[in-house]
Amino acid sequence: MAEAEKREITIVDIRKVPAREPERWGRFDYLITYQTDPLHTYIIRVPEEEFSEEKLKELIRKELEEVKKWVGRKLVI
Repeated sequence: MAEAEKREITIVDIRKVPAREPERWGRFDYLITYQTDPLHTYIIRVPEEEFSEEKLKELIRKELEEVKKWVGRKLVI
């Protein structure tokens, strides 16, 4: 099995914000804004208690895989 495609991303901003789920009220999340290139900027939310560089990489990889499924797709409505 080939190794997953490696990409360099740039963290543009990181903000600590209140969690939005009722069961997590009183806790915090990080909102991380990142870029894959100058034209593509994304935001991801990570619970403070799960936040680490490895977790962030994992979540970004998953998000970019989902984006890849849709970018360039044409819809007829």
